[in-house]
Amino acid sequence: MSLQVEGGTLRFHSLSFLPEGGEVVVGRTDVDSYGVFPDDGAALLQELVAGRATEDAAQWYSKTYGEDVDMAEFVETLRELDFLRVDDVARVGPVRWQRLGRAMFSPPAWCCYALLVAVAVVLLVLDPRLLPSRQHIFFSPYLLVIEVTLFCGQLPLSMWHEMFHVLAGRRLGLPCRTRVGRRFYLLVFETAIDGLVVVPRRKRYLPMLAGMLADLLGMSVLTIVAYLTREPDGTISLVGHVCLALVLTSVLRVVWQFYFFMRTDIYYLVTTVLGCVDLHGTSSAMIGNGVKRLLGRRDRLIDPENWHPRDRQVAKWYAPLHVAGYAVMLAVLVFAIVPIGWQFLTTAMHTLLSGDARPARLADAAAMLVINVSQLAFAAFLAVRERRGRGTLSSQEKNFKERA
Repeated sequence: MSLQVEGGTLRFHSLSFLPEGGEVVVGRTDVDSYGVFPDDGAALLQELVAGRATEDAAQWYSKTYGEDVDMAEFVETLRELDFLRVDDVARVGPVRWQRLGRAMFSPPAWCCYALLVAVAVVLLVLDPRLLPSRQHIFFSPYLLVIEVTLFCGQLPLSMWHEMFHVLAGRRLGLPCRTRVGRRFYLLVFETAIDGLVVVPRRKRYLPMLAGMLADLLGMSVLTIVAYLTREPDGTISLVGHVCLALVLTSVLRVVWQFYFFMRTDIYYLVTTVLGCVDLHGTSSAMIGNGVKRLLGRRDRLIDPENWHPRDRQVAKWYAPLHVAGYAVMLAVLVFAIVPIGWQFLTTAMHTLLSGDARPARLADAAAMLVINVSQLAFAAFLAVRERRGRGTLSSQEKNFKERA
């Protein structure tokens, strides 16, 4: 692809520069393309962005830093990062929902959120029966009814969680996208806000924690509805029981966020506070190197020099937690989920194959099979797709994968 150069001057898209940890993160937030430059490389780039011709910039670099620069290779890197304009139109436009994002996190909105949570807390004090309890899950004698209701109820709550991430990111003018992802054998919704890498650190925390704020607000609303729909004698109604069951599952989703080895919201918060770039990837590579050494495959070791220094430092204590976390998840899968799932599946298959089952029981068994098998099948599909695509990820994509 040829570049349009006027008098040796390159034309650039709008770029963001963020000095951090002795390096400079440079990127285009409109297309989520980012790179890490050393200080001298970032200074050279800024000279080019300011309008200095390439030959003049090379001479300036040599005079300033006492060494020559391969300008052709440097320009090619900028082209690969899509920093250079090759037409007369700069592909920069306003981010959708930015005004809504600002309104959702404005001072009046925060006052409303605080009032909502305060009302829910008061109602919990007035009626302790509204406190989360596992008994709230069993609002029906039919397990299928419970599973379908919780699934259908948690789906919009999960999207509400991700919507707060999106709005918190777009409030800063950053493009965001939500997708279905996988954490080991679990399906999750996840929001990618890659542009946070060029945002000052203090402004990253709200987009990362906005989902948990949404969970808190959702639980508050459900608690208030459960209180307002009580029966005349003060007992909790069926609607109230469903709301409280959704509250309990929302509490579990908040607890899940503290399993930071699964790259949850808390994981990105912790890595941001610690100044890490790709702690999970570095930890995985470090563990992989240990396994390869045990197997005598030292020729396939990953060079630690490829890891960010801060990631390498923190991964020394994170790696054991990484292994322990996945060991626990695997144990839960083998000793709890698989046996329970097998019992459900065999019971359902027995019901379907028996000739004297009632239509209602047949429908119950079929629905259970579809719901449970489809989730596992989709998780397996995502795992295969990730494995195939892993080899095509560039080093920059690995270093700047989603941070919310």
